[in-house]
Amino acid sequence: MSGQWEYRFATLTANASGWDEQVNSMLAKWSAQGWEPVNHAVMADRDGFPVHFTFLLRHRMV
Repeated sequence: MSGQWEYRFATLTANASGWDEQVNSMLAKWSAQGWEPVNHAVMADRDGFPVHFTFLLRHRMV
């Protein structure tokens, strides 16, 4: 069982300004718990600013 992964989705609705710091902070919190990002999707507002992020994260099962 040591080669199996657990997967979870994490979402973040960010403000138009400072979204990169918000994403980095969220990923740092997940990484501190042993999770690593595998993939992501981003939705933008009409002006092209990213406002909603979804990450697929994985964690190795013990």
